[in-house]
Formats: sequence, structure tokens, C-alpha cells
Amino acid sequence: MNEKLEILQCLIENQAFAPSHSALAKELGYNGKMVIYRLSEGKVKDDTINKITEQICNRFGLYEEHLYKIARIFYGVKFFYDKLISEMNTRNPEWIKNLIISLTCNEYDNFSHKFKDEIMPVLIDLKNDERDVYWGIVAMIFIKANGIDAYKYIKKKETWKIVDMLENILSYIYPERHDAHEAAENMKRLNNAQALWNIIHNFIIIFRYYTEENFRNEALKLLRIFNFGKRSYWRLPHSSYGQDSEIWLLVCQTYQRGTNGFYIAMRMKAGKDIETFTIDKTLILNFWTIDKEDDPPVLQVFEGYGKERKCCFYLYEYDEPQHELNIEVIPDNGTPLGLPETLQMINFDNPEGKDEKVWARILSIWDEQQGEAEFKKTKEAISGFADMSNAYHIKDVFISKTTFSLIIEHDGNTSNYHISVDKYYFLTEINPSQKIVIVKSLEDDALYASWPDRGDVIKLSEFTVK
Repeated sequence: MNEKLEILQCLIENQAFAPSHSALAKELGYNGKMVIYRLSEGKVKDDTINKITEQICNRFGLYEEHLYKIARIFYGVKFFYDKLISEMNTRNPEWIKNLIISLTCNEYDNFSHKFKDEIMPVLIDLKNDERDVYWGIVAMIFIKANGIDAYKYIKKKETWKIVDMLENILSYIYPERHDAHEAAENMKRLNNAQALWNIIHNFIIIFRYYTEENFRNEALKLLRIFNFGKRSYWRLPHSSYGQDSEIWLLVCQTYQRGTNGFYIAMRMKAGKDIETFTIDKTLILNFWTIDKEDDPPVLQVFEGYGKERKCCFYLYEYDEPQHELNIEVIPDNGTPLGLPETLQMINFDNPEGKDEKVWARILSIWDEQQGEAEFKKTKEAISGFADMSNAYHIKDVFISKTTFSLIIEHDGNTSNYHISVDKYYFLTEINPSQKIVIVKSLEDDALYASWPDRGDVIKLSEFTVK
């Protein structure tokens, strides 16, 4: 049998891209549904198979190898689902939660000997060798077990409710994974899922954020940076300095990558003197990478944090010779978040014209004297945590087989904060040399021990103090 045909039939049968044959035909631009029905029945020529494959890839931004992986997810669900369900006590109201915990944490102690001998090794190897396929299977098992009709949520633009159901389980398993929780909150802001596949893809990302320490760096590969420099200043085209003049500061964030990252953008208003600028808006700018020539240049923008975070999408164009960034809001993809249609980067090395020379001189002084401090405060506000290192100094860190300890100096007193490593699994994976700071949550005003490079936090009140 034609393998490509078999893959398409699997994707159509499982409603990967549309809830029905007619809906998929409409998505692909056909006037009627018969071509999809004939495809499902295997009554089409190879040219038609190739054409529909190409149309699906173009419509949903995929490559042929992606279709193969998606089909493997559905084949995997078909193979594993009944075998897993038969191991569960479905009369227990939390059986789905317990199933996801087992699949996430490899906890199969209460499963049958037959399952542990025959099925568990296959699952564990798949999880290690093909993570996207494995988590796609788990995502579909979660959707199927809950009886979720994905297209009802898509039609109502309420896919965030499905994300919320999953995130409640994962945040229960990994309460310390603050970065993963923020990523899930970002997913909930996205109401542009077009198909079941989009939901599965988002779930894969969430699962990997929660279960992989370095996935943040992997996710950054989807975002691009430009040669703006670490910090760049932007004005409205040809605008001059004066009270209430608008200027934007973009600060590049790359973590451990060199060519991928995102920007924190701050809108500043000039005050009555050249030393005063007020930051009145802060945004996160994600410029998506472009994989295909016909991919649209998409800019994803966030404002706020946590449950209050807002999201909007723009199209952008960067005119490098003119140092101009042009953006255009994408209709029906979130409320515009206040970015100007055009921003012009200030050239500090070779400013042209009187106005740009004035801006370059004033902002050079401000950046040197206040830039880093103001950015630190802004970053704290947008992350939801304030750095308390000046008040709570971590003098030493100790890890044994049973205990994790922090020696903290505060108000001239030194105390030993310790917690059992069994309480949080990640404590068995860290080492004393990893960066750790004490932060205060702007949401609940509580103090936390934070590992910023990992994205993990533990409330300080959970430690025992000596």
C-alpha cells in the first residue's frame, strides 16, 4: 500500500486537521468533499495523494515528516489506549489524573505484571527516544479519556479550557516549575488553534516544559533575534526629543543560545529634563522563526504575566538599511497592545541629523546611569518576582542524599533553611554551584528560593529553619 496514502487516511480518520471530510475539503480549497472521500477509500491516483499532502503541509505549516509523526501519534493511541485503561480503576473520580501521573513520571508500581513486562518498557523507550511522539500520544490519551470534542472548543475559541485541565494536573505534579506554568498560561492566551493537531502540538510543548529542565532553550529555537544589540533604543520615525516624547527600549534575552531569543520592550516617555524617563508599558516580543519561504513573518506580543497576561499577533518587516521595524496587527488575533506601526532604531555610533544626535547623546547618558537598574525593575515586574538578594544573602548551599540546605544571612542573622530532597524531585538533580536567589512574588508577597536558569521555585515557608 502507498505509505503516503495510509498516513493521509489515518490523519483524516482521526480528524487531525478538520472535524469532517467536508470541513477538510473546505480547508484545502475544494468546492466539494468527494475528493477527500475518495482519498479515504483509496480510490485516488498518486498525483492526487501528492497534491493533497502538499496542500495540507502548506495550509498547516508542516513538512511531510511532520505528517508521519502525527500519524505515529494516532497509531500509538490506538495501540496503547485500551491497554492503559484496563489497568485503571475508572470508578475512581481521579483515574485520569492518576493515569497522566503514571505516564509522566514512569510510575507503574500498581500496574499488572503483564503490563510491566510487555508494555511499560516500550513506553519508557518511546519517551526517551521520540519525545514529541510520546507526549503526543499522552496528549491524545488525555483528550480521549476526558471525552473532549476538540472542535467544539476550537469553534468557541475556548481551547484554553482544555489547556487548563491538563495544566492543573502538571502543576500538581511539578508545583516548583514556574517557567512551565508561565508557558502554559501563554498557551491559554492563544485562541488561534485551527485543528486538533494544534492542540496536540501545544500539549507536547507543555509536557516538555514541565518534564525537561533545558526545554526552555529548545523552545527558544522557534524565536529569532536580529542584530539590534543587547539593548537598543527606538523612536517614532524622525521624531525629536522633548517632554512626553516616546522612546522604546528593546532588551534582548537569549539565555544559553546565541542566535535565538526574545525581546523585552519598554515604552518610555521623556520628562521635564534629560535625566527623566518614565516607563509606562512593558511588552514581550517574540519574532517567530521562518522555516519556509512563504511563511508569514509573525510577531507575537505579550503584556502582563500569569493569569492576567494578554496576547496579540502582528505581521512585521525589518528594513535593516533604514533600521526601521514596521508592524501590522493581524485581525481577530487579540486586542492590539500599543506598538506603533513603525519604529526607527537610533544609531549611537553614527547618528544622522540633529534629532538623532540629540537622542543618541541623551539616551547614552541615561543608559549608562540608569538603564540597567530600570531594566532590572522592569524585568522583575514582568516576571512576577522581585530579586531580594540584597536583603537575603545566600552564604552557602548543601545537598546530601536526604536534605537540601540553604545558609541565609538576613538582618545580620544567619539561619539554616533545610528541606527534604524527597519533597521535590528536581532537588536530586541540582548541584550547589547552580545559581540560586531569594525572590519575592509580586502575586502573593511570599518569599521563594529561585533557580532562574532552571525556572524552578520553592516557597521559603516550606523550609524548616534552624
